[in-house]
Amino acid sequence: RDHLNTKNFGTRGEDLARLYLEQKGFVFIRANYRTPYGEIDLILQENDELVFVEVKTRTFQSAKAYGSGAERIDREKQYRLKRAAKQFLREEVRLTRGLVPRFDTVELYLEKKDSRKILVRHIPCAFGA
Repeated sequence: RDHLNTKNFGTRGEDLARLYLEQKGFVFIRANYRTPYGEIDLILQENDELVFVEVKTRTFQSAKAYGSGAERIDREKQYRLKRAAKQFLREEVRLTRGLVPRFDTVELYLEKKDSRKILVRHIPCAFGA
């Protein structure tokens, strides 16, 4: 009975992605970092890497119809994410010194009417630095 509307569907996906990555040992830094270039969904640290994560949440039905979430991250989106990441690195020099930036994607597939049915696909180094 956990029916989600579009807005909190995406928010739920980001929360689940964060939980998933934290369970894998990532350390959470920030969520929903906004810049003029766009928003970075999640920023975490894994060992000596600063991981900028784009989260794509879909239903199983929409994935069949429109392709995977990662396929939706075109060159323009990658460019904007890289610009946003550079801004974060400039603003947070003390926090990020010595860390190597990396861009990951987390795809979450949920059942529309029952968001407890979840498939998670983590793609490290989804596109270049």
